[in-house]
Amino acid sequence: MNSVYSIIQELNENNGANHKMDVLRKHADNELLQRVLKMTYDKVDFTYGISQNTWDINDPMIGEQTSGMGSFDPDDMDLEFALDILNEYFAKRKFTGHDARDAYRDLLYACDYETAHVVMGIINRDLRINMGRSNINKVYKGLIVKPVYMRCGLFNKGKSKIDPKGSYIQLKADGTYREFTVENSEVICNSRSGESYDYPNLNTTLSEYQDGHYVGELTVRLADGTICNRAIGNGYIKSMKLPEGADIVLELWDYITLEEYTNAANKIKGTTPYHKRFAELEMIVDFNVLRDGKPRNVKVIETHIVNSVAEAVAWCTKWMEMGLEGGIWKDRDAIFRDGTSAQQEKMKLEIDADVRITGFKPGTVGTKREGKIGSIEFATDDSKVKGFASGFSDVQLDDFDSRREEILGMIMTVKFNDITQARGNDFFALSHPRFVELRDDKTETDTLERILEAKEMAMDMGS
Repeated sequence: MNSVYSIIQELNENNGANHKMDVLRKHADNELLQRVLKMTYDKVDFTYGISQNTWDINDPMIGEQTSGMGSFDPDDMDLEFALDILNEYFAKRKFTGHDARDAYRDLLYACDYETAHVVMGIINRDLRINMGRSNINKVYKGLIVKPVYMRCGLFNKGKSKIDPKGSYIQLKADGTYREFTVENSEVICNSRSGESYDYPNLNTTLSEYQDGHYVGELTVRLADGTICNRAIGNGYIKSMKLPEGADIVLELWDYITLEEYTNAANKIKGTTPYHKRFAELEMIVDFNVLRDGKPRNVKVIETHIVNSVAEAVAWCTKWMEMGLEGGIWKDRDAIFRDGTSAQQEKMKLEIDADVRITGFKPGTVGTKREGKIGSIEFATDDSKVKGFASGFSDVQLDDFDSRREEILGMIMTVKFNDITQARGNDFFALSHPRFVELRDDKTETDTLERILEAKEMAMDMGS
């Protein structure tokens, strides 16, 4: 049996975090396992530009060798050789588009069953072991490189470190985060977790932009000009199947030079204040819109300069009354960094949290959910918040029920009213948690501390 494949099976003998950590420690000297884990979950050092999820490949042993690069010999194929091929031909982008698809089919065809399933797990960036980057790195220190991402703090009226004078309040777009890297007219798009995506129309526009990193959010604009809510719009974006007349719109809020972005990845403090980065972004976007006079699906997020907390809250209140999420408040001198920034804060009334799906509770006997999922069990990665979420529609119920194994271990967003700790429990519970959406763009959950801060923010916004 393929040793890495057998370890994956061993990891899944028990869904408990302690069991999984013990298994990894037992195999801590297995260099091939480390290589597989890194090539799967390290989305900084390894990007492949392809995803099997959009292809009709239901069984790795079915198909014909079709690529023009020549066939792989099954007699020569083992896992180590397959990893060499993934690195040389896909990670280094020797094959792209249809050529990559055909070469990938050939690779799977040449692999035995166990090797093929490991390869598919790498390409899909999920070995189905229900483990995140942080726990893997506890065993293999520094193995999985974390993508650069500047996260917002949460608004706290009495503790905010933002200087209100000349600060920025920006609409919190009700969409999905994307980051576009432009270098020598080549465009690469990644999610916050490092997943690669391809949006040809947006890439064409951005290829004319100057080199740098462009940070923003995708939303779906319907034919009547309205914007889809996040859960529905993100579904359209993920499937790339839009309603007639709809467009994907990129709303940008930051521009970082290649050098300063690299410095952030290496924990070197940035030097360019936000007001200069934002002014540069506006100039770049305006220049490319005005150059040919054609409407673009790339724009700068709605932004207002304010001079007090009250002004920032007033804009957020207005947006929320319009049914939008809220706003992001930013210090004019905010520096780009990797990690949570105290110089930008999320302002919104509703409380939500990102948690990991850990199991399923069966539906009540005698109801329409008998024999199906009644609620979804969840926990935070620090194991300090646990519970069961409901609130999904019948359509979602049928979908989740048909792919339990696939969604087990995924991150989902839930909304809730409060967070409490019952007497005798060593964990906290969310009050009335309701399912919002699956988050395939995230790899880590919120912590208890973050959720408590979210509750405090909502109380401040409502006061």
